[in-house]
Amino acid sequence: MQKVQDTNEQYHSKDSISASGLKTIYKKSVKHFLEQLPFSSKSMELGTAVHTILLEGNDKFYNDYYILPKLDLRYKADKEQLKQHEKLAKGRKLLKQDEMFIIDKIIVNFKSNDLARESCDGDVEISHYGKFNGIDVRVRPDVIGKDFIGDVKTCQDNSPKAFGRDIYKYNYHLQACFYSDALGYDPAKFRFVAVETNHPFSVQVYSLKDETIERGRLAYQKALDLWKLYLETGIVSGYVSDDQTENGIILI
Repeated sequence: MQKVQDTNEQYHSKDSISASGLKTIYKKSVKHFLEQLPFSSKSMELGTAVHTILLEGNDKFYNDYYILPKLDLRYKADKEQLKQHEKLAKGRKLLKQDEMFIIDKIIVNFKSNDLARESCDGDVEISHYGKFNGIDVRVRPDVIGKDFIGDVKTCQDNSPKAFGRDIYKYNYHLQACFYSDALGYDPAKFRFVAVETNHPFSVQVYSLKDETIERGRLAYQKALDLWKLYLETGIVSGYVSDDQTENGIILI
């Protein structure tokens, strides 16, 4: 795999398939992946801000973000202040005081967690491009350490039971196995740094057990097979199930 230190925007502009694409294909279909629309949410934006400050530091964070003072937009004067601060931000992303409060609490807990800090120590946000199983792929892990890959995940609840559900809900196991196999790392050493965005904003490190790794590997392989079929035949498949009739009716 070719290592490239490019921007996140450059990485996502490439035609090769990524872990996020494979997750969409596995969870939905090739059709959903090809026709997906840009999507963002407040939780995603907060997650990106947390990633930036934990992995890339204060300089990068304050270069990308502008912290607003406390404003009450019910009042005309505060609305005018907001316009002035938008000008001062000069294109930087705006963060409200309540969002910065969450980030500050997370930083305190992160710094006091030696394992979490160790799991974020390495080469950060390096893109990798190449062939995997005969298909053009791209991989951009949060962190590549000495013998592990690290990934920061923000969540509302990082308890073992709740984050275990998130693993399957968001197909994090697919991502971990795809990254590890594509880059030649042991998926058993893949580390998730699960960060709560709710009180008490705790930080917990998780890895995958053998059963979850097996399921994650099967998941990305199935998605890759469907993507390869599309590349070779142009067939845009919809939902695919092991339980369906000869005429395509899916049994549930």
